[in-house]
Amino acid sequence: MMRVSVLCSVFLFVLLPGFTAAADAPATLSTASGTVAKVDKDSLTIRPRGPDGKFQAEIKLKLTGTSKISTLTTQTRAGKSVVVQRDADAKDLQAKQTIAVIYTTSSGGAVLLSAVVQPADGK
Repeated sequence: MMRVSVLCSVFLFVLLPGFTAAADAPATLSTASGTVAKVDKDSLTIRPRGPDGKFQAEIKLKLTGTSKISTLTTQTRAGKSVVVQRDADAKDLQAKQTIAVIYTTSSGGAVLLSAVVQPADGK
């Protein structure tokens, strides 16, 4: 009976933590910049530009409750022009707007963490 107890203890303290540590793999961060291709209620598709300036394959990013989108604008303060980020919603985005994104990829696909867009033409 004592051997069974020792074997169970070895299993629990040595082997089991290895299984839980493997499940907690760190998320990887990626960045891209390009233009907005399409916006849906729960996703954002962008056309990123490569280092050579040419468009690459589209990336579809899932929008979650923690995805943050900002619009880059300027204000004049004390006679000087200052760059400012204003919170925006995905529904405010338009096709061909210039965008930069930070996202992560997991087994469920790519998820948008943060995005900064330039104002749409005429705004």
